[in-house]
Amino acid sequence: MTVEELRTELETVISGLTSSGFDNIDPGTLEKLDKFAATAGELSMNEGKRLIENLIGAMKAIQEGKSKADSGTVRLTALNFYVKNLSGSEKTEDL
Repeated sequence: MTVEELRTELETVISGLTSSGFDNIDPGTLEKLDKFAATAGELSMNEGKRLIENLIGAMKAIQEGKSKADSGTVRLTALNFYVKNLSGSEKTEDL
């Protein structure tokens, strides 16, 4: 997977989470995010990997009742900002 492909996939997941919220988290979404975190690591996108992992952690905490949706929203916003500012033509991150 290329940086551009990962960016496109992340935009799709972010859009879905933005519209559906964190009340009913699809396990498939968590699986996708796990794969995307691994891919980001392979592409030397260290900040992207960290942001994805933070979102995954928040989503799991929300599911377990240990955190509130606001925590997920903050992490989703940070990941969205990262994705929007990511240059798709680069092999590594610019941020």
